[in-house]
Amino acid sequence: MATPHPRRSTRILLRMVATAALGLACVATDAADAAEAANAVALAGRTVQGDSADSALDLARAWRLALQNDHTFRAAISEQAAAQSERDLGRAALLPVVQARYVRSRVSGTLSEPDFTGQRVGFDLDYDSSSAYVQVQQPLLNYERYAVYQRGQARADQGTAVFEAQRQDTGVRLATAYFDVLLAHGDLALQRSLAASLEKQAAGLESQYKKNEGTRTDVQETRARLAIARADVIRADDRLVVALRQLQALVGIAPRRIAAMRAMFPLAPPLEPDLDEWLNRARINNAQVRSAREAVNVADTEVSRAVSRYAPTMDLVASYGKADSENLSTLSQRTNTFTIGVQINIPIFTGGYNTANVSQTRSDRRRLQRELEATLARTQVEVTRHHTRVTGGAERIVALQSSVESGQLALDAALKGFRLGAWSNLDVLAAQDRLYQARFDLIEARLDYLLARLELAIAAGTPPSEPIRDINDSYLGPIIHLAGNARKAEAE
Repeated sequence: MATPHPRRSTRILLRMVATAALGLACVATDAADAAEAANAVALAGRTVQGDSADSALDLARAWRLALQNDHTFRAAISEQAAAQSERDLGRAALLPVVQARYVRSRVSGTLSEPDFTGQRVGFDLDYDSSSAYVQVQQPLLNYERYAVYQRGQARADQGTAVFEAQRQDTGVRLATAYFDVLLAHGDLALQRSLAASLEKQAAGLESQYKKNEGTRTDVQETRARLAIARADVIRADDRLVVALRQLQALVGIAPRRIAAMRAMFPLAPPLEPDLDEWLNRARINNAQVRSAREAVNVADTEVSRAVSRYAPTMDLVASYGKADSENLSTLSQRTNTFTIGVQINIPIFTGGYNTANVSQTRSDRRRLQRELEATLARTQVEVTRHHTRVTGGAERIVALQSSVESGQLALDAALKGFRLGAWSNLDVLAAQDRLYQARFDLIEARLDYLLARLELAIAAGTPPSEPIRDINDSYLGPIIHLAGNARKAEAE
């Protein structure tokens, strides 16, 4: 059986006494902090509610709306509030326990007892009996209660880390949904433009065929490609409808106008600092890592609590009692008692429960330590991937910009060659497809670059509001008008 060292016991006793003395003051402080937080939430709610539903939705405004309306994040707020209550629960273990009891009863019956001659004589009983007491119990030396206090603090810290992780996840989900809308709208605009161009080409080729200046094959090839383009328009339109619904689920409103990417897409200079520094930041500040680390801290307090069951406890107990005819021995007597003393409990044998409990908590602590190491490794991989997406994404955007320019020149050359008879109609259609695919790839690469920048910053522990604000101010501007039906979406 393990017993704490005497010097360590003295230090823990002093901590417990100091913590208990400050307990009530901390309760008042926490109440003030909670009131201030509630006022901040109410103020944020009034700010968002003041935005008109017809106002253009940009990424910054979408973030404010998501914090107010996303059901997953609202659930995280409630979870965070519940976790912070763990501080009060843990502190309560060090504060006095006050309890009172009052009993009042009516006694009726017969009392039989022998007299001086040995004969039994009966008496009728009819009286009121009452008793009341108040008791105060303050732990003086109780390792388990101190471990409960530490567990409450650790659980509250873990709740804060979990909440921050969920907040960062909300930022990533919002940016993903927002960029999905922009990508779907860009795809729809490109498919419409391609369908309109093919329809114009088909009409021109058919007119030439009627004048015996073209072939029926060219018309049929273009009409077949036009049918595919029209089907792609429907597919892109459906994709936009779904993307808008996903964004609406996060922000709580159906956006009618949304900020799109600017025509000039500035590429940030090479990332500073280098990858090793990003990895180090994530190791320290990543919300998932912090949450896993706090879970290990909670497990440490569980181990301490289990071990503390081997140690004796000492409590200061004071009580005041008052009784009136409490029982037959005190019939017609009134008593007032006040007692104060020290109560010591020494655990001797619990059937093996304490041994099994210590073994269980230590095994659970080892499991959480392994999960922390797995989270660290997974975070390092994620940061490396996001860093590569940013650095490689910038190069890919430059390459795709050149691809779009080259594709336009190739299409112009194909059209000119077709008019001169050097190129076939299939060559023109193929060049046109390559150009529109390059344009779509460029839109997708730009949005993936922005999302990678946000995810890299968040993985390194940066609050989501900062990269969201930077992206919103630097890359978004033109307004896309979205009618009630996504098929009627038009760019301003």
